[in-house]
Amino acid sequence: MSRANLLWFLAPLLILSACLTPEQRPAQLQAIARWQDQRLAPADSLHAMLANGDAHVRLAAVRAAGLIGRSDILPQVTDALTDQSLTVRAEAAWALGLIGDPAALPALAEASTDARPLLREAAVAALGQLENDGTTLLVAAAHEDAATAALAWNSLRNQAARVDSTTLQQAIVSGLTRPEGDIRWRVLRCAELVPAPSLVPVLAPFVQSGNAQIVVHAYRALSRQTGPDALAAVLAGRSHLAKFRGRDRSRVGIAACRALGALGGQTPLAEETALAVATGLITAAGSQEPHLAETALAAMARLVADQPLPPAAAQQESLLPVWRIRLTRSARSHLESPHVGVRAAALTALGALRGAGAGPELAAALVPELSPHVLAAGLAALAAHAPHPGPTLASYCGPVFRSRLADKNGRPNNAMVRAAALTGLNDLRLNRPEQALPPVDADRIEGLLLTASTDADFVVSTTAAGLLGTVAGDEALLALTTLWHRAEGPGRQEIRRGVLAGLTTMFSPETTGSTATWQAAEELREEARQVLRESFDSADIRLRREGRQAALDTKLLPTELIPTEGSLLATLPAVVRYPRQPPVARPFKAPQIRCVTERGTFTIDLDGKLAPNTCALFLSLIERDYFGAMTFHRVVPDFVVQGGDPDGNGWGGPGFTIRSEWSRARYGRGAVGIAHDGKDTGGSQFFVTLSPQPHLNGRYTIFGWVKKGMDVVDRIEVGDTFRLELAD
Repeated sequence: MSRANLLWFLAPLLILSACLTPEQRPAQLQAIARWQDQRLAPADSLHAMLANGDAHVRLAAVRAAGLIGRSDILPQVTDALTDQSLTVRAEAAWALGLIGDPAALPALAEASTDARPLLREAAVAALGQLENDGTTLLVAAAHEDAATAALAWNSLRNQAARVDSTTLQQAIVSGLTRPEGDIRWRVLRCAELVPAPSLVPVLAPFVQSGNAQIVVHAYRALSRQTGPDALAAVLAGRSHLAKFRGRDRSRVGIAACRALGALGGQTPLAEETALAVATGLITAAGSQEPHLAETALAAMARLVADQPLPPAAAQQESLLPVWRIRLTRSARSHLESPHVGVRAAALTALGALRGAGAGPELAAALVPELSPHVLAAGLAALAAHAPHPGPTLASYCGPVFRSRLADKNGRPNNAMVRAAALTGLNDLRLNRPEQALPPVDADRIEGLLLTASTDADFVVSTTAAGLLGTVAGDEALLALTTLWHRAEGPGRQEIRRGVLAGLTTMFSPETTGSTATWQAAEELREEARQVLRESFDSADIRLRREGRQAALDTKLLPTELIPTEGSLLATLPAVVRYPRQPPVARPFKAPQIRCVTERGTFTIDLDGKLAPNTCALFLSLIERDYFGAMTFHRVVPDFVVQGGDPDGNGWGGPGFTIRSEWSRARYGRGAVGIAHDGKDTGGSQFFVTLSPQPHLNGRYTIFGWVKKGMDVVDRIEVGDTFRLELAD
């Protein structure tokens, strides 16, 4: 763990060392830990803990208030900003950010100017969590202390949409004149969110920096700009790739490819410029580094995404411009790559580049393919481009391929393929109806969706539920409401979320693009209303919020019968702990664990003080051999590698969720975090960051760091197998 990440935790041990003797402390701390885990605490008791004479208890109480999100005790947490312990003050500032009540903004603004770095930096980080206009952060961004300024730029990026654009542009120009590289790349991150032609000449020189981190973010910032000057700057910067070696060269190349794809596809290019872009992407696609090759192929698809292909070119490739022919040949040459990510990207690129002409090649490539990731990408490409793809897509919708699409350990792993096929069929029905011909016409596709909504695999049924929203009719509505009531098992909440998504689409044609004029029978409309009312009382906050939004969007309920956001939070019941979870944990010294992959082994330093319950869960799962044979189902070059889903499709987990343990620890390279779909929805899926990712700070639980073997993590590819075990 870095010194910066340790600072916030080590400080209590130094500052509070005089408070280690009260006999009642263990019981009080255990009570606070239990309340924090339940996400509910007796208000009077929590007040008392915040006023406790033991600073350790006050520290635990203020942290619990933040993680629970208790806005009703905002005055007490605000008062803790004047606590006699500086550590408690800093934790109070952070808690105010997590609570998210705008009433805390004046107190945080004042704390952000404090002379003591611990409190000042906590307040600046908290302002990144709490919606504001950025006024205070702009002041902190100009602070003479580099650490404070860097944190302010991290937080500013979170608030960029709410900051005056002209003011933010001026701050970016000024920030880029600072000498600290650690600040410059963060300023460039903010520039990504401020598209302005006037910024291009300011950003352009940074693609020629000798600092790889700066170059990566200069490319990213330029990729969000508009006009030929931004593309010219990216092309000019590629000549400086040779100055980098190893991982830095790969990172810079990945960023350059993404920028070429984004900028090159904005408007039709002159032949010379198009050839230059194509040459850069073809060269990168031929790299021996699979992450770079995959990114280049993905950029090819993005490059032509908004450039219609002349119909005649589907039959005659020679009618394509030369640069597009070259890209097509490059994509075709990677269809048999040994790398899963490269094959998937090649199929996507070939479909985008050749359009309908790619149909036979795409279909042929799917026949021998066993990787679910590649098949899903290929089916999406087939659905978007191939003529009459219905029969092929339909053949992947049923369970007949379960045995064929098993993973490397023989477990069925085809839910993502079936979901991709269903999505492709529905897109075909909606967007290319003239291509949806018998025997797989619109009626047949609707029938497949109805059947899939009852599938035993919740990934398939959830996908079908969302898609059924585009099928306006009583039968589809009945299927959705029935699915809501019958949902059960580990995927119950996901299925119900799919139902809410389907209802929103079905009853909100003005926002979904649906042109249906169907009017549901009144008894079925009442069933839909009942679904919405039940969602308001769900124990899952996601269902409560999504049900409320669905009610607002569909107008199925009058406004006075739709709870407010505050009411939904105030009536949320305590979290019921799943029986197989380990007991509520307090900070402890956790052992190291090893991740053994087919590309080598890396070691994770668990931090049981930072995230005790997350660490305790992982140790418990390891003891049960839960992680005995899994795959990394998600790999995003220069971002993260992610695994921990027993089904390998990104939807699965241990059958329950754990509470988030958000902290001020920072996502640098090698941080290990918990993947989730909203606060308190994590499980067994974890990720390792391949590079610094400040936007994850305070929004995802960090529970460890890769201590040894990051070179192994860099080589991991999607579909790679692994197991977790205790280190010796």
